Amino acid sequence: MGTVGRAFQEAGGPAAAVPSKPVSASEQAVNAAFQRLQTQYGQQSRSAEAGAALARRMEQAGGLGPILAELGRHADDPHFAAGFYNQLNREQIRRLMSDPTGIKALVSAFAGGAVSKETADKVTGQLGWDQPGIVPELPLPWKLPLPWESRHDGVPPDDQIAFLKALLANRTAASQFAYQLDDPELLRIKGTYGARVSGLGMLLDRIHATHPSWPGGAKAPTVADLSWELRGANTLPYPSVAPQGVGRDGKPYSRDELAVLSWIELHKDTILQEARRWNIDPRAIVGAIAWEALKNKDRWWQDVRDGLPARPPLDYHLSAGPGKVHIDTEIVKQIEAEGYLPRQGEDGRRTILRTSDGSIRYIAAILGAYSKVTEQNPDNEPIRNNVPVLVNLYQGSDPNRWRTWLSTHPGAPYDPGNPMGKWALSPEGQRLLDDSLRLWDQE
Repeated sequence: MGTVGRAFQEAGGPAAAVPSKPVSASEQAVNAAFQRLQTQYGQQSRSAEAGAALARRMEQAGGLGPILAELGRHADDPHFAAGFYNQLNREQIRRLMSDPTGIKALVSAFAGGAVSKETADKVTGQLGWDQPGIVPELPLPWKLPLPWESRHDGVPPDDQIAFLKALLANRTAASQFAYQLDDPELLRIKGTYGARVSGLGMLLDRIHATHPSWPGGAKAPTVADLSWELRGANTLPYPSVAPQGVGRDGKPYSRDELAVLSWIELHKDTILQEARRWNIDPRAIVGAIAWEALKNKDRWWQDVRDGLPARPPLDYHLSAGPGKVHIDTEIVKQIEAEGYLPRQGEDGRRTILRTSDGSIRYIAAILGAYSKVTEQNPDNEPIRNNVPVLVNLYQGSDPNRWRTWLSTHPGAPYDPGNPMGKWALSPEGQRLLDDSLRLWDQE
C-alpha cells in the first residue's frame, strides 16, 4: 500500500476496517495523515542509515567495544538495527550473535520486518553444529556429502540457543524470521548433531509455528510420510482449511495431505504471485508440488544425490526442491533460452531450485511456457486454467515437443494420460487442489 493509500485509510478511521461500509475522509484529514506518515518514514530511513554507518565502522580497528556500546543505545530501534545488520558480512554477524547486545539488536531488527533475505540467510547459516569429522579428507574434486564430516565453526551452541529463545520471546520477530526460513535451511539445521541433542531443532519448530498465516490455536499434525523435498512440512501446524484435520466437506484429510496443505499455505503468497506473473491457474503449481510430495516418494539416497555436484553422470535425472524440477533437462534449458527465466549454469540452477521460492518460480515459468505455446496455435483450446493438462505436460513433455504435437493435432482434444494429470482429474486430487489456496476464513 502506498503512502497516499495508507494516509486515506488512517484518515478514514475505524470505518476503513469494515469492508461493507464506505470509507470517507476529509481532504484535511488525509493531508494530515500523509504528512505524519512522511515524517515517520523519514525518521525510519534516517535510523536505518545511522545503523548502516555504524556497521561500516566495524572495519576500523579498536575492537567491538565501541560498536556494541553504540548498538546497545539503539537496540530497541528496529530500523537502526536492521540498517546495521543488513550491512554486515557473515563473519561480522557471527561475532555479534555471540554477544547479548548483538542478539537483542538482531531480534529487534527481525521484529521491524526490514531484515533482508540475504542477511536472514547469513543468520540462518550460523545455526546448527556437528561433531568433529571422523573420516579423513579424501583427495576428490568435490566433497562427499557425509553428514558426520560437516563442521560448524560459527556461533557457539549456547549462543545459538540464546538467540532462538530471544526470538521466541518476541512473536513478531519470530514470525518474520519464519517467513525467511527456507525449508532446506530448516532441514539442514535440524539434521545436525547439535540440533538433535540440544533442543535446537525443537526451538526452530516452535518459531516456524509462529508463522502468522494460521489462526491461533492450530495444532501440529502427526509426522507425515512425504517425498524428501517436502519433509519440512512435518513440523507445520494443521492447515487453516482443515484446522482439526477435517476438510470443509466434513471428510478427514490424511496426515500426508495435511502436511502438504500446510506447506502450500506457508508459500501461498509466492505461488499466487508467480501464477499472476504467467497468467496461469495457481492450482497447477500446487498440483505439481503436491503430487511429487504425495505420490513420488524417494528414500534416503535422495539426500545423498542432492549433495552431489551437477556433473555427468551424477546429474542424470537429478532434481532439486519442491516439484522436483530436473536440473539439466531440455525443459529448463528451453525455458531459459526463450527468456522466461535468466540463463543459469547447472550449479547455479540447483542453488535456486533447492529453495522453495526458486522452485515455485521455475514451475510457474514452465507452466506459463506451455500456455503461451498453446495460444500460438489458434486451432487449439487455451490451457491456462486447465490444471490437469498443465500438470500432465509438466510431468511428461517439454515446450518443443508440445509445439510439435499441437501442429500435428490441430483442434484435437487434450487427454491427460500420465499419473500426475490423472491425479489432478480424480476426486482426491480435485478436493486437495480446490482447498489448497483458500484463506482460512474463506467460505
